[in-house]
Amino acid sequence: MRTALNEAGIDAEWRNIWESRDDAAFVRSVANGDETVPTLKLDGRVLVAPRPRDVVASVAGAHPELRVDQRRWRPLRIAQWVVIAILLVVSNTVARSGREALSWVLDGGAVAAYFAFRFLRARTVR
Repeated sequence: MRTALNEAGIDAEWRNIWESRDDAAFVRSVANGDETVPTLKLDGRVLVAPRPRDVVASVAGAHPELRVDQRRWRPLRIAQWVVIAILLVVSNTVARSGREALSWVLDGGAVAAYFAFRFLRARTVR
């Protein structure tokens, strides 16, 4: 949820229900006694475990002045998965040729690429 809202340029106030009894009580009161996260309060409505894209669409529809960009990071996300796929295919080819250590290094590179791209997408660009 955080990543989707951040990528769309939507600011949100985050609360930890395990650190605040009042927030936990609120969540339980709207989620049939469960501590379901995320639970959002949006324009007087409460949404329990909504899909991130539905929240972004709701905000975009309710507040056109915010200029919510739902596809701002689409090219970066595509590049992320292309790079990871290439690294994994090369890693598999290298492993089949008997170079296991290099294969593990390439697998580590794929994991590092995932987190590096995620970090880039999570950065707030205004």
